[in-house]
Amino acid sequence: MATQKERDWLDVYGQENRERGLYIVAAYYDANTGVVHVKLKAGMTISFPKERSQALAKATDEQLSELEVSPAGWSVDFPSLDDGFSLEGLLSGRFGNDRWEREWAEKHQELQAA
Repeated sequence: MATQKERDWLDVYGQENRERGLYIVAAYYDANTGVVHVKLKAGMTISFPKERSQALAKATDEQLSELEVSPAGWSVDFPSLDDGFSLEGLLSGRFGNDRWEREWAEKHQELQAA
């Protein structure tokens, strides 16, 4: 359970991000390309292949087509998977647990050199 100090900090952090437009306004999955697109209020779109995300890698196109942006715009949820990802994780480039990230990096070393 969060302390009052932590909740106060999160309120300030959340308000600052909202003022900067760092929240999700729309998201969709393109089954033709296998790419998830996340649009932020700040005017940018972040896109990534479903295989990059631990939660989405093995999902079907049908499961991925059913997505919801949280009311506050802090996450994208996939109800049929009972999973999703947070904006914070997306912005930090974190798409899974430590093991997932380590294995992804090992398999895709050529991308890190770019």
